[in-house]
Amino acid sequence: MTASPPEPLRHADPATTFLGLELGADGAPTVLPVVPGLCTPFGRLYGGSGLAACVLSAEAATGRPIVWITTQYVDNAVPGERVELTTEVVVAGRATSQTHVHGTVDGRTVLHATAAHTDRPIGARTWWGTMPAISPPEQCTPMEIELAGRPMPYCFVNRMDRVVPPEQPALVEQGRAAVWVKLPEWPIGSAASQGFAADIVPMAMAMALGRPPGGTSLDNTVRIVAAEPTDDWVLLDIECEGFNRSIGIGRVRLWRRDGTLIGVGTQSCIMRTSHQTRAR
Repeated sequence: MTASPPEPLRHADPATTFLGLELGADGAPTVLPVVPGLCTPFGRLYGGSGLAACVLSAEAATGRPIVWITTQYVDNAVPGERVELTTEVVVAGRATSQTHVHGTVDGRTVLHATAAHTDRPIGARTWWGTMPAISPPEQCTPMEIELAGRPMPYCFVNRMDRVVPPEQPALVEQGRAAVWVKLPEWPIGSAASQGFAADIVPMAMAMALGRPPGGTSLDNTVRIVAAEPTDDWVLLDIECEGFNRSIGIGRVRLWRRDGTLIGVGTQSCIMRTSHQTRAR
């Protein structure tokens, strides 16, 4: 049994509505209220939520869309706290900007991000590699997450539709995974939505290692190829690349159903044996 979702916050833009983000004006910080629907099942701010909020704060400061962002997670934020995001525009060129975003809770650093933006005109687009041959979402089964000894609370998982293909067991043996994902409240395409959806390497790493879920993101990076939003399913093509000293690293490629590559994410994470409340 899961907890009931909180009442939705009302905003004009789908992205800020989804996150409940309070965009700053006239240099004021952007504020991300931490609520259960933006947290992990373990009651901590989900990395994808933090990354998405950093994207929107930086884009609001520059007026330019992000093409690359990396976010480093320094400390946890929990429901009831408010993350203040301050954006510094360190480069403002004719078509390209670079920004730093600093996220704090009551003066305590929680995360920080570095990003690059551009408003260059859209031109020829290509990519290399092809989407893996995976069963379509209509032939998949819902993705279930089992937490040893505890019920699944209301969390970011409830904000997503995620299904896994019948090919998954064979993929896991190779350190890979595939998940079709859709955000009913927020079409996937923008840097913020891709960052929210793509924070899945810890889950794939746990599957590859044969462990229950329990990863903590150290960093999260997304690079945007195509930012056009889609209401359809997006395939997360995940590859675990290495594991040592309890640290896993991997990447995820995001594909539209028609085989268009829309983005690439990379991530490193601490793979934990438990999520007890303690110092990191």
